[in-house]
Amino acid sequence: MKSWVKILIGLFAGIVFGLFFGDQFKSLSIVGTLFIDLLKMIVGILVFSSIVTGICHIHDPKKLGRIGLRTISFYVGTTITAICIGLIFAFLIQPGVGLSYFSEIAAEAGTRRIGIMDFILSIVPSNPVAAFAEGNILQVIVFAIFFALALTLTGEKGKPVLAFFESISEVMNTLTHLIMRFAPYGVFALIATTIGSNGSNVILPLTKFLLCNFLACAIQIGVIFTIALKILAHTEIGPFFKGMKDAIVVAFTTSSSSATLPVSMECARDKLGVSDDISGFVLALGSTVNMNGAAIGQSIACVFIAQAYGIELTFFKIIILVVTTLLSAIGAAGIPGQSIVMLSVVLNSIGLPLEGIALVAGVDRIREMVSTVVNILGDAVAMLYVARKENQINMEKYKLAAWTE
Repeated sequence: MKSWVKILIGLFAGIVFGLFFGDQFKSLSIVGTLFIDLLKMIVGILVFSSIVTGICHIHDPKKLGRIGLRTISFYVGTTITAICIGLIFAFLIQPGVGLSYFSEIAAEAGTRRIGIMDFILSIVPSNPVAAFAEGNILQVIVFAIFFALALTLTGEKGKPVLAFFESISEVMNTLTHLIMRFAPYGVFALIATTIGSNGSNVILPLTKFLLCNFLACAIQIGVIFTIALKILAHTEIGPFFKGMKDAIVVAFTTSSSSATLPVSMECARDKLGVSDDISGFVLALGSTVNMNGAAIGQSIACVFIAQAYGIELTFFKIIILVVTTLLSAIGAAGIPGQSIVMLSVVLNSIGLPLEGIALVAGVDRIREMVSTVVNILGDAVAMLYVARKENQINMEKYKLAAWTE
């Protein structure tokens, strides 16, 4: 049985258990707490190794010059746009309003006030080891960026260190898979205790949460990507979606940008007529650093959790949310279940309780299925934009994509 099916079973079983037994089995919260602690355990090293390896892989000066700058600028622009779209829908629909969870936690978090100077001074770690020990993920991200830049500039002597962190990154991805094996039980316990304590009023907000995500993803694909195709890439829209249909299906069913990468590259080469050099570089980079769908999901989840706990998101907290979501989307590996881990990074940065993950964990796989489609289409749009600028696309083959099966 696939892992996402098990998680859904855990979700529905938790709902039924919570409705029938209420808060009679409060000891179940121990299982949920252990699952959250397992996620906390891996976040620091996972984020650090992913960002270091991701940045260091962009080591070719020629590609980093013209093609790299265009690619990264496009990725950053569309990711920030995706975050803003997610925030707009979350504040308009307000899926978490009225839940009123854990008032004592809300009171504590609500007293935290973050000013612009406090934020600037807090993002640079005076002691990186302390940043890891204290779980200050924003400082870990900043240290990872500086470390990766220094590692790149070191050249040949830095390659053994890079190889070490590549190995660490792979190990952490494997550990993530292992921890996600416990997700069905963690989700069951979290949802059962949440509904047991608060009743069935959580079901409608979760539906609204998913609605926010799907609407934001639809806008990102139907408006932002189509505008980019027409205005920036100067290409027709129909052949693009027709040519990418195989990758779309794989992304939807696997919820993995990394697993979809080979199919995306095949579509780019055989259906869209993009050169191997451009498709290989842009799509491979995008599968690591361009997560438009994940950015939408994390921004909406943060607002949803803040509303559920009755915590006000000030202007500065929203700015921090945007920055951290952008960085965590860059640092996230394109594998199922990773978004839950990265969500804890964003929650930590703006002072929201990590226990809020319980509210969205059960439906996260449903959200991921659509979000992954947004991720891989964002990579492909960037690829077409760069290919057109570099004149490395066969437009005759591209136009034929609309007519071939």
